[in-house]
Amino acid sequence: MVSMTVQAKALITLLPSDQGGLPHELPFRTQSLVVCAGTGEHGEGPSRPFQVAITADDEEPLSPGDWLHVVTIATTDDDAVEYLRPGERFRLWCGHDVGTGIVSRRLI
Repeated sequence: MVSMTVQAKALITLLPSDQGGLPHELPFRTQSLVVCAGTGEHGEGPSRPFQVAITADDEEPLSPGDWLHVVTIATTDDDAVEYLRPGERFRLWCGHDVGTGIVSRRLI
């Protein structure tokens, strides 16, 4: 079975460093974060972690305290199709929660 790449546009908000966020900025293209997504209209279903590649659309670094940064999320985990749907909320994790996001649309 061939694995497909699931891609989605999302808006992410990163916690400030002094509120438990990342201690430093990440490059605009990173695989350092994990997306923890739930199922259901508001992500209230069981949470599932996904290894992802995140790319900032503006090619600016991902900095602690960023608010509504537009990114593209990509993963080869086939289960992501059920979790990364438009309107789905998710948490960003790097050893602990460091931010949140919402999927705006899926890319084909």
